[in-house]
Amino acid sequence: MLHKTKGIVLSQIKYGETSLIVQVYTERFGRQTYMVKGGRSRKSAMKGNLFRSFFLLDMEVYHKEGKNIQSLKEVRLCENLNNLVFDVYKSAMVLFLAEVCTKVLREEEQNQELFDFLYNSIRYLDLSQDSIQYFHLYFLSKLSRYLGFFPQLNWSAEKAYFDMDNGFFVGEERRHAHCLEKGISRRLNSLFITSIDQVNVLKMNDYEVDVVLRSILNFYALQIDGFSNLKSLSVLSELFREED
Repeated sequence: MLHKTKGIVLSQIKYGETSLIVQVYTERFGRQTYMVKGGRSRKSAMKGNLFRSFFLLDMEVYHKEGKNIQSLKEVRLCENLNNLVFDVYKSAMVLFLAEVCTKVLREEEQNQELFDFLYNSIRYLDLSQDSIQYFHLYFLSKLSRYLGFFPQLNWSAEKAYFDMDNGFFVGEERRHAHCLEKGISRRLNSLFITSIDQVNVLKMNDYEVDVVLRSILNFYALQIDGFSNLKSLSVLSELFREED
């Protein structure tokens, strides 16, 4: 059956001589895999450059429940995200976050709130004229809510250590191997409660950004089976160090 849906490109791989297999998080059907026949051919109506990571699409798709690879009838861009392509820092950020999303977005069913969060975050990243140094930290902290493990925001002077196994803050007497130290725990609490327009007020140095990021990724790894090493992490970290 033919359906119209918006979609967010997560990744693509080459298939055969001219085709692509594309992972897309769709508004109507959650994560889906599509075959783009001839997508790398000059004569194709659906050019491969439509399927860059985090591009926002209007799609007409043939959808059949339980089918591993779905088919496309028509695709066009919803938004022209030029900054995500031509801004080297934003393109590195996209590379990293799209890799994370490819690993953690697994449900093949509609989740309107999650789709809206992803869609609006991508538009914000493209349009923002402020520093994006902390955007990935904000994005990952808020994404955890839609993945089902957003932490309990119970930080206090008495409960100052973040327990990554259980997703809440504990006191000294309940610390264990997967509890973060006080300073990073407080940074994380500030991050979890901040809004996108206030994220740059947090003011972290390079070391703190790196430790907070790796702490969030460790939190993800403890909550999500198979959340493995990210190839794009080193590229992102090195690029933002050079910016400073």
